[in-house]
Amino acid sequence: MIPQPQSLLLVLALTILGSTTMADRADNCTTPTQQQIVPVGLFIGSIEEGARIFTPIRLLPFEHPDSEGHEFPNALQLHQSEYDALVWLGEQIGLKLAATLQRYPGPPAQEWWYEAFDEVPAEAIKTAQVHRKPGNASPIPGLKAVVFYEGQAICFIVDTRGLTLEERGMDRPTTMGLDLTRAQFLAGLNKLVDSSTDDEISTMIVED
Repeated sequence: MIPQPQSLLLVLALTILGSTTMADRADNCTTPTQQQIVPVGLFIGSIEEGARIFTPIRLLPFEHPDSEGHEFPNALQLHQSEYDALVWLGEQIGLKLAATLQRYPGPPAQEWWYEAFDEVPAEAIKTAQVHRKPGNASPIPGLKAVVFYEGQAICFIVDTRGLTLEERGMDRPTTMGLDLTRAQFLAGLNKLVDSSTDDEISTMIVED
């Protein structure tokens, strides 16, 4: 029996629908692309200036509720990966941060809060190649150490103790010890990327 035109159209429609569904399933099964890593850092300053002397920060996007448009939003609690990364980075410059960070303001959280972003890869950071530069090579006063992942700064420590306001190009103290916008700060960090290496992850120590 010769198929009727209506039957042929139905078969064709079902074939197209089946192909589309399989393609959609294939798309859903593909490996997701890596999400943006949220940079974490620590600012250490002089108490005499009346600024915060110990400020962990997490650089979430400005529009994020936990950022509230702040240039350097305070991290009210560290995640375990952030704690591990900062403790290791502190050790590279002679700072013992474990006890203080463990109590800030309590033990590090085990669950990551931000599904749309990745936390710093602490275990990878601990295996990073360490490079060193003299202090006069840093565009940011007080910068002690920074970790780069694929050319972007993801973890850093700034210690402005012992630096005068004049040495920092400032006329008044600030909560972070520097007078820079986030964009200026990150641009300064990224100037220290070692273009001579193709390491996926690396650490730059700024020596006094």
